Amino acid sequence: MAMGMANTSPFLPTLKYQSLVVSSIIQSTRKRKKSFSLYASSQSTQHPPVNLDYLKREFAGPGVSFESIGSGLGCAISLKLDNKSTANMTMPGGMITSYRPMMWHGAVEEVLHTIVSDTGDGTAKLQGGVSVDFQCIGKDADVWAPRGWMLRGVKGRPNQSIQIEFFCSSPLHGSEARYAVTLCPNLISTELSITNNSLSPLHITGIILNHLKASTPDATYLNGMERSSYFTCGPIMSELGIVPGPTSKTGLGWAEKGFDGLFGGRRDEFRGEEREEESDSVHLTEESYRFYRNSPREFTVLDRGRRNSIKIGNNGFDELYIMSPGSNHEWYGQYAYVCVGPAVQQPVVLHPGDVWHGSQYLYNPNM
Repeated sequence: MAMGMANTSPFLPTLKYQSLVVSSIIQSTRKRKKSFSLYASSQSTQHPPVNLDYLKREFAGPGVSFESIGSGLGCAISLKLDNKSTANMTMPGGMITSYRPMMWHGAVEEVLHTIVSDTGDGTAKLQGGVSVDFQCIGKDADVWAPRGWMLRGVKGRPNQSIQIEFFCSSPLHGSEARYAVTLCPNLISTELSITNNSLSPLHITGIILNHLKASTPDATYLNGMERSSYFTCGPIMSELGIVPGPTSKTGLGWAEKGFDGLFGGRRDEFRGEEREEESDSVHLTEESYRFYRNSPREFTVLDRGRRNSIKIGNNGFDELYIMSPGSNHEWYGQYAYVCVGPAVQQPVVLHPGDVWHGSQYLYNPNM
C-alpha cells in the first residue's frame, strides 16, 4: 500500500496543521564538486564508495533521483512531490541538505541552512541541514557511532509521500540502526531506531541537529517553552553541526568548552544554575547554548523577518538543545541560522534484544 498521511508513522501531526519546513545546499555542492570530494562527518572509518549505477537502476523512479557528488565518494538523493515540495539528502552521510516546502506566497522556499567549507587538503566539509549523530557505548567501553548509511528501500508515490530508508550495522557486535526520512506534502520527518544485537547493554546518547535559516537573530523567537527547565552549556561536539568561531561574546569556543565527545566528560562544568523558562516566547537575539529538560513534544521557531515559522515535534526525546549564534556575528552570512536539536543527553540503557526509537517532524504552517 502506498504511504499516506495517516499511516506513514505514528508521530505525524494531526490534520489541523497544514505544512512543514527545512533547507538546502545541493547547489553549493554542485558548484564545488570539480575540486572537492565531499564528506558529512568526522568518521574515521572508510566506507565503500557509493555505486551510483546500482542505485539508479534499483531505486530511481517517479519523484526520486540520484546524482554523483565528490569524485564518486558520495551521491545526492533528490525527492520531489507533485505539490512541488522537494528535499535533498547525501549518501552515505545521511544529511538532509535541503527542504523546500510550499509557502504562503505560492512558491517553494529553502528553509534549511547548510554550508560547504574547504578543509585545505583537497576535500570539502559539509555541515548544517538536518543530521543524526548518535553514539552507543557497550562492553569494555567500545563505541559504535551509526554512520555510513546504506540504502535499504524507497517507497511511496509523488502524489502522496516518499520515504527513503537506510541502515547500518556495528562491526563490533552486529547491532543495527535504521534511519528513515519521509517527505510529505506538508512536512518532512526523520525516524531512527537502534537494535541491540550484542550480549551486553548499550548506553545510547545522541541528537538530531536541525539548522534552520533565520533572517536575523533579532527577528527569531522560540515559542512554546514556558515552564521548561534549562541550563546553559557549551556547543555540541559534532562536525555535522555549524559552530560559531572563538570570537563569540560568551567566550565558549567549541574546541575548549564543548562536551567531550558528543555529551561526555564533566557535564557539571557547563551546567550552571538550572532555571525555568518564564515566558512562552524566547527571543534568540543573543548568542546562547541551552539544554532544556522535559521539553515539550512540540514547539515553534518563528522568524518575523522571513514571515514564516517552523513547527517541530518529536517522540523518544526528553531533552532539547538550542543554539543561536546571536547578533554579534555578521547577519545574512554563514551564521544566519538557529540550531534546534531533540537530544538524548542522559544515556538510555538498551539491553540485549531491545530496540530504541526516536523521531521528529518539521512542519510548515505557512500556507
